[in-house]
Amino acid sequence: MKRSMMAFLLACACGSSNGGSNDAGSNSGSGNITGTVGGHGLTVKDAVFGIDPSTKVMTVVLADRTDVCTILGGSTLPTGTTTVLAFALLNYPGGTSGTDVTTGAYAWFDSGNPTLPSPGKYFDSRFILPTSCSAAVVSPSTGGTLTVTQAGTATGTHLKATLNSVTFGSDTLNGTFEATYCAAAANPNCGGSTLLARPNPLQ
Repeated sequence: MKRSMMAFLLACACGSSNGGSNDAGSNSGSGNITGTVGGHGLTVKDAVFGIDPSTKVMTVVLADRTDVCTILGGSTLPTGTTTVLAFALLNYPGGTSGTDVTTGAYAWFDSGNPTLPSPGKYFDSRFILPTSCSAAVVSPSTGGTLTVTQAGTATGTHLKATLNSVTFGSDTLNGTFEATYCAAAANPNCGGSTLLARPNPLQ
């Protein structure tokens, strides 16, 4: 069983679903991220997540753009500079598949490592400056913890999480975010494998 390198999202963030029972009235994501990567900060204007139905890998995209769900499903980026922070979350029970992302602490794991980790909860991240739907300047994460405080679902419950000293070399990001469900985030037309880190335990 071989772990493929996570493809990370180069796209942007857009909320595209109704909130869950305690999220009613909000159909876009939000976040507050502190710190910089390579001198670039991120003012979150939207945050979305998608779930791969076969692997259960959850892809999360935070960006300084609105209407990102539409962007992810499209074929062009808006003009101007775009900044993206993307995550892949894997709840790995062992064997050849993942399971649903649940609340708890997700440890960092290098998605480029060909060796599968022990069973547990893992994340990887990329800080991305996309120049098109297929090209970007990408900074991979190198450590930290992502704590899920509310598990998101495809039926409307928002994903809520906290970044705990997520590092990108000598740079560090902290903060919180709340993301809404966006089916396009799991398999984006704009971004796709170029932009998104997604672990695939089935390969």
